[in-house]
Amino acid sequence: MNLYQPAELMSISLECINREFPYALEHAFDAPTEISRPSELHPAFFGCFDWHSAVHNHWLLVRLQREFPELENSAAARAVLDEHLEPAVLGAELKYFAGDDNANFSRPYGWCWLMRLHAEAAGSPGPQAARWTAALQPLRDELASRLGRYFTTILQFPVRTGLHSNSAFALTLALDAARATDDQELERELLSSARRMYLDDRDYSSILEPSGGDFLSPGLTEAGLMSSVLDAEEFSAWLDLFMPSLADSAGSDLLRPPVYVTNASDPGTVHLNGLLLTKTWSLSRIVSALGADDPRREALVRAAMSHLAAAQTALDDRHYQATHWIPTFTVLAYDAARHAGIETV
Repeated sequence: MNLYQPAELMSISLECINREFPYALEHAFDAPTEISRPSELHPAFFGCFDWHSAVHNHWLLVRLQREFPELENSAAARAVLDEHLEPAVLGAELKYFAGDDNANFSRPYGWCWLMRLHAEAAGSPGPQAARWTAALQPLRDELASRLGRYFTTILQFPVRTGLHSNSAFALTLALDAARATDDQELERELLSSARRMYLDDRDYSSILEPSGGDFLSPGLTEAGLMSSVLDAEEFSAWLDLFMPSLADSAGSDLLRPPVYVTNASDPGTVHLNGLLLTKTWSLSRIVSALGADDPRREALVRAAMSHLAAAQTALDDRHYQATHWIPTFTVLAYDAARHAGIETV
């Protein structure tokens, strides 16, 4: 079965977006009187197991209802978005970041997803989307400002993990969002930060991947970022130095889907299901930046297709450890593959 089923993905997202429990709470408590349930701390983004997943599931609803407004559950999606993306509700979310103890909550992963949510709403037609955009604007502006400071003045070295704190992933999403909303100042800050942290990287070792709980490929995510930072000629030359093995038609270990025993109930192992999708996303971004006659292109296209094919069972057992986040990454992967002209299964 094709994993990309918009109505089904939207239905899964709708099921989790108002599901408060189970919930993985990340919060610094000052006193026992502060102990609250997730919906009290986060009146907009209390579902989907954790805050950042709730944010990107809202992005998913905006994205899918925009492209498929005729779907039966698109109306339900718009109703949920009207309820959650409302000024007073989002004002409470903004207030959450005012205190010192939780000022860096969900940095940078949740912040860049919030920016993508705002950008998706801003790019959607109609008065409903305009209301969502306006309601999101104060929170978006605050987190975008903080993200810019984080990358330009706080983060001295990139975080190269395959998990949420990965710097290249956050930079990629934030850069896309800044460009979509014509935030030129933030775009300059992000471009400068990406060049500072990654431009001199050489000879990436694929033996480092994957780690057992990765849902990102640090190497390919970085390459996908730099494909959006550098012009085509500069990127091609940089990629030669960063991943010289890609010039070989046989490619490298990074181009082969990992083989593992699936277990959707385990939060670490289920990340590997998502890794198949994020590698498709990164590979597709790289393909989009390479010339049609680039000798690496064919191997990268085949790799993206093989990863996407391997990901088709990622939601088969409908375990919540998978369903609360994998639909979002399904859409990311398919969007990028189609943009690159890669055949999708």
